[in-house]
Amino acid sequence: MNILQSLFYEVTNPKDPLHVGEVMTLWTCYIGVAESRAICLLLTNHTKDAGLRETIEHFVNDVETPMIDRLEGLLLQEGIALPSITGDKPKADESTIPMGAKLTDAEVANLLVVKLEGMLTVCHTGLIQSLRPDVGRMFYAFQSHLLAQGYTLKQLMQKRGWLRQPPIYYPKAVATPV
Repeated sequence: MNILQSLFYEVTNPKDPLHVGEVMTLWTCYIGVAESRAICLLLTNHTKDAGLRETIEHFVNDVETPMIDRLEGLLLQEGIALPSITGDKPKADESTIPMGAKLTDAEVANLLVVKLEGMLTVCHTGLIQSLRPDVGRMFYAFQSHLLAQGYTLKQLMQKRGWLRQPPIYYPKAVATPV
């Protein structure tokens, strides 16, 4: 059995109540993913690049929406009130967005990277804080899906020339003590 998976089977019982850290991270993750979904739907209005649009739609439909459903189900099952979230934005024709207000495809892709990084951070926090095995497995699955999505997005960004790469680091020569 995978070492990470075994961590989630022996610590606690899934019938145990959630601890305060698990509740806060689940609630925060729910808000973050739901708000990210609304932003991603808005971002589809700004791109005409078919590959980027497909990547965003896959992210919304196959990653974020199932995460929201799973989080919502667990929160409600545990008796935790759901926060209000932003609703879906309407579809728009990207050509009707005026220049200056319209994002470039590179900006859309890089905003998606920022959303992924934020969600990965929250999922990692949930993973290391969780004591209940069902919560740990859920965050582990979320993190795996987000990492796969990030890899796909990185490939697209490299192909299109949108990846913002930091400068190459050349360390200065280290002086040896005399």
